[in-house]
Amino acid sequence: MGDTLFKRDEDYFIKAGAIDTAREIAHQPFVWRKMADVLAARQGEISEFMGRVLSVHGLSVIFTGAGSSAFIGESMQMLLSAETGLRMEALHTTDIVATPDCTLRDVPTLMVSYSRSGESPESVGALEYAASRIKKLFNLVIVCKEDSNVANYASKTSDTLVLTMPPETCDLGFAMTSSVSSMALGTWCAFGGRDMSGRISGIGSLASSLESEMDSLADMAGNAAGWEFDRAAYLGSGELRGLGREAAVKMLELTSGYVNAAWNSPMGFRHGPKSMVNDRAVTVHFMSERADTRRYDDDLLREMIMQKKGNRIITVRSSKSGGQSGVDLDVVYETPKDVNPLMASYIKGLVFAQLMAFEKSIALGRNTDNPCESGEVNRVVRGVEIYPIAR
Repeated sequence: MGDTLFKRDEDYFIKAGAIDTAREIAHQPFVWRKMADVLAARQGEISEFMGRVLSVHGLSVIFTGAGSSAFIGESMQMLLSAETGLRMEALHTTDIVATPDCTLRDVPTLMVSYSRSGESPESVGALEYAASRIKKLFNLVIVCKEDSNVANYASKTSDTLVLTMPPETCDLGFAMTSSVSSMALGTWCAFGGRDMSGRISGIGSLASSLESEMDSLADMAGNAAGWEFDRAAYLGSGELRGLGREAAVKMLELTSGYVNAAWNSPMGFRHGPKSMVNDRAVTVHFMSERADTRRYDDDLLREMIMQKKGNRIITVRSSKSGGQSGVDLDVVYETPKDVNPLMASYIKGLVFAQLMAFEKSIALGRNTDNPCESGEVNRVVRGVEIYPIAR
C-alpha cells in the first residue's frame, strides 16, 4: 500500500492514469506555503517595484496569458481593480498577437503576464509586441518554469520583475491546477501594498483551511461526477466569472470534450445561454461574497430551482452565507479570518472545480493525465508562428 490521496490509495490513481493530476491538486496547500516563503524573501524587492510602478500617473494595467493563464487574469482584474481603483483590463495573449492595433495603446502600462510552461509562443510574442508599441512599459511576469523562454526574455528587459513559482507548480498533468492557484495567490500578494505581509501570512491560513476540507470537497466532487450529465454551465460574477471560464475549460479538457462545458455570469445566463439546460445538464453556481452581487446570484438560483426538471444544480458558497433548499449539492467552505473573503471564494471554488472535472474524467474512464492521447490538443501549445507586426 502506498500513500493515500482523497482517502484512496495512490495505486487507484496510477491505474486510472490520473496520478500526476491527483498529486498536483492535492499538494496545493504545500506549494502555497513554499510560494509564501519565496515571496517573503523577496518582499522588499516586490514592494519597491510595485510601489514605484503603481504610483505612475495614468497607469493602465493589463493582465494577460493564454488559456487558463488568461482566466487567472480575468479574475484578478476584477478583484484588484475594486481594491486599487486603477484602470485594469484582462487581455489574452492570443488577442494581443493577433490584433495588436485593438489591444495595445501607447500609455503607461503595467503588463502582468502569466505562464505555466513559459514556452507558449504567444507569451513571448505578447511581451515583444508590447515593447514595440508602448514607450513606458513595465512588466510583472509570473511564471512556473524558471528556465523558460518567457522568463529568459523577460529577465533581459528593463523595468521588469519576474516572479517564479515553486518548481512543483510546473504541473506534469495535462490540465493546469496548482499552477493556476499559485499564480493567482502570487498576484494577490504582489498587489498587497502595505498589507503584503498580511497576505503572505494569510496564504498559510488558506492552506491549512483547504487541507481540512480537501477530502470533503473530493467526496462531493465524486458524488457529482457519478451523475449522468454531458453538459455543464459554470456561473459566477466578478472574480468568479473568470473562475467559471477556468472551471469550464477544466471539464472540457479532462473529459476530452465529452462534457460540453460553458460559462457565464448569472445575469448573462438568462440572455440565451440558459437554453443549454436539459435533463443531462448541470449548473454550478459560484455564489459571490459581494452583498450587491449575491442578490442577483440568488435570483437566478431561485429561478433555476423553480424550473428544475431532470437537470442538476450545484452551489459553491461560504459557510457565512445562507443556502437555498432544492439544490442537488451544496458545497460549503470555510473562509479564514485573515484572508479576503473574495480571494478565498475564488480559491475554494477553483479547487472544487478542479476536483469535479478530475473525478468526472476518472468516472468516464479517460486517461486523466493525458486526456487527448491522439495529440490534437497539447499540454504546451504547438504549431503557432508569431509574425512581425505589419507596419
